[in-house]
Amino acid sequence: MRLLEYYRKAYRKHGYIKGVMFLLVTIGHKVLERCSVWYIKQFAHIDKSVILFSSIPDYSDNARALAEYMVENGYTKKFKLYFNVVDLAKYENKVDGITFVSCKNEFGSCKLTKLRLMITAGYSMDTHANLLPTRYWKSGQYRVRLWHGCGYKDRNSSDKVGVRRFDIALVPGNLFVKTKAYYWNVAEKYILPIGYPRYNWLKTRDSRAEQLLSSYKTDDKTKVVIWMPTFRNDKEGRLLDTASITQFPLVAEKSQWLDIDRLCKEKNVVLLVKLHRLQPEYDIPFEQITNVIKIDNDSFEKADVQMYKFLALTDALISDYSSVAIDYLIVNRPIAFALQDYEEYKHSRGFVFEDPRIYMPGHHLYHFDDLKNFLLDISEGRDPYVEQRKQMFGKAIYYSDNYCKELLDKIGIYK
Repeated sequence: MRLLEYYRKAYRKHGYIKGVMFLLVTIGHKVLERCSVWYIKQFAHIDKSVILFSSIPDYSDNARALAEYMVENGYTKKFKLYFNVVDLAKYENKVDGITFVSCKNEFGSCKLTKLRLMITAGYSMDTHANLLPTRYWKSGQYRVRLWHGCGYKDRNSSDKVGVRRFDIALVPGNLFVKTKAYYWNVAEKYILPIGYPRYNWLKTRDSRAEQLLSSYKTDDKTKVVIWMPTFRNDKEGRLLDTASITQFPLVAEKSQWLDIDRLCKEKNVVLLVKLHRLQPEYDIPFEQITNVIKIDNDSFEKADVQMYKFLALTDALISDYSSVAIDYLIVNRPIAFALQDYEEYKHSRGFVFEDPRIYMPGHHLYHFDDLKNFLLDISEGRDPYVEQRKQMFGKAIYYSDNYCKELLDKIGIYK
């Protein structure tokens, strides 16, 4: 079946003849791949000094936070760090101490030249999924699922056959041990509730992030609120998180965007709208407004700023069912939850808690006027949910002075 998928992709891209040729080459590649894997597993040894990272998007999130921490704190004297990326040319020689490699071809198959690295790396750490198929694993490699967040959204177990694809997986704290053990269909002992490496970014101030934030502000008194709606459906319409008819929470008409913009301008507030990277664009009239501004992955990439370093500097967050609302508890600043389509979401994808609103310490926004009232509270410095956030933090997030070091110590990586 996988070969047919490869052929269809090749046919759509190159036509019938080249598609057939590509299929034959792919079959040959698979034969060589299986032979190479057998040889490497038989005769090569695991190298505990090698750590292989991977993330989506390239060089980001928890994998980047952990790799950079290891470089900055002298771990490269004992360990060789490799980071898998898709666009290798973009990252060559980017960071001293990290070797960037591209382990997969354009169709997702393992490159033969990188099989030895993938199979014998002492540690494999990913934010989404393993680079190697489970059948290629060699005993002795330690696999860490760094993951990319735990929020309120539910999903049936992604692995109903019960094949464990990691040795340990991270969650923010004890509240999410059961939910993620169910999602991955593993015993709870494989879930490590010690937070994420990127939490270090939420506890520090970064000069480039400060510079980017300042570029959106009118003066030092400007309040910056970032709105990060959860993923609902992808740009191609294939992945659907909810049957909701809501195109954008709370704000349905152009006139309402203009109204929000007037309020923000009057109260010296900047509202940054950050859509999920897979989410299609909404019809927001950014060209006609000044204080409601689009911010996206390109904005962060051009400034060479990781989003969580920027997030740490904002004055407030608007989210809904996303994991970012959990993570934002670390900075202990106001959070608003856009819940306009709560009932629809509950009956489509659903939630990991019977009533997730119990675990949402902040303004609950059901109507457009609720949004305006929240922005007014931010502009005037009102924050009625401080204590509730602190209580939720104690339930949801493990406290650590250094989340990167905490993980490395737990899995036996010492400099």
